[in-house]
Amino acid sequence: MRTPTPQRGVALIVALLVVALATVLIAGLLDRGELAQARTRNQLRESQAQSYALGLEVYAAHVLMEDQAKGSGFDATDSPWAVPLPPTPVPDGMIAAAMSDLNGRFNLNNLDVGPSSPNAPVWLGKFKLLLDALKLDPKLADEVVAWMNPMPSATAAGDAFYLAQPVPYRAAKRTFNHVSELRLVRGFDSENFGKLAPYVSALPPGTQFNINTASVPVLMTLGITQDQAQSVWQHGHAQFKDLGGLRNALPALKVIACEVCYATRSSYFLARGEITLDGLPMAFNSIIERRQGGADGGVRVIQRSRGSD
Repeated sequence: MRTPTPQRGVALIVALLVVALATVLIAGLLDRGELAQARTRNQLRESQAQSYALGLEVYAAHVLMEDQAKGSGFDATDSPWAVPLPPTPVPDGMIAAAMSDLNGRFNLNNLDVGPSSPNAPVWLGKFKLLLDALKLDPKLADEVVAWMNPMPSATAAGDAFYLAQPVPYRAAKRTFNHVSELRLVRGFDSENFGKLAPYVSALPPGTQFNINTASVPVLMTLGITQDQAQSVWQHGHAQFKDLGGLRNALPALKVIACEVCYATRSSYFLARGEITLDGLPMAFNSIIERRQGGADGGVRVIQRSRGSD
């Protein structure tokens, strides 16, 4: 009886190794192909979502211009621009959109001490009232001012504080480009930022409050109590045509500090588009400026962003 030669055992092992190697190579090629296909699909969906977002932006601008053409003279939470676009089917997904009034929030850049904001000291007092209404330390207002002020402050954090952080950085020494920059300012941890963020914006300096769309804490910057602000707010349905109507509704408010700080017409709006394609949710934000009449009338987009507003 003949015994197997060692060469036959080696040949069998080599054959098995070749089969295993071929299997790994084929699996790798298939995986790379699926990955490339997924990347291509995602790029196509990204491009498609961008197109939908631009379309929603144009739609928002049209609504704003149409509302202005009707000449109601004031903006409120039941204005045509405030009506959201419900979820609407589109090829491969769904789109929805809504618009909110940024003039109903406190503009952080009104605290800029530069020549573009001559009422900065008045706005500082109003910002402290807002912080107090939100149960936050009014001293945080000084930190925000110092963050923008190119000159050093003796009462707020300077570069020495920021340079001492685990990841060193410097104060911006300019106005805010986005509300999220507040996270970098001393005193604004996640809790404080979360409380304040829904009530503030980062717009060109000098914007006014719209008393029709402002929330209760923002209305308290008038120097009124929470109960009085509630009566002005009217559960989110205030419709004052002018500041005279505010005085009639609130006789105790004899003098409005910085009357030019308040209005019933808005110029800045946040248009948010929610787009879902192939089960992938994407959010697009556009800040739109609506200019009031005259040769400079019209709308323009001043900022675009993705994700949270």
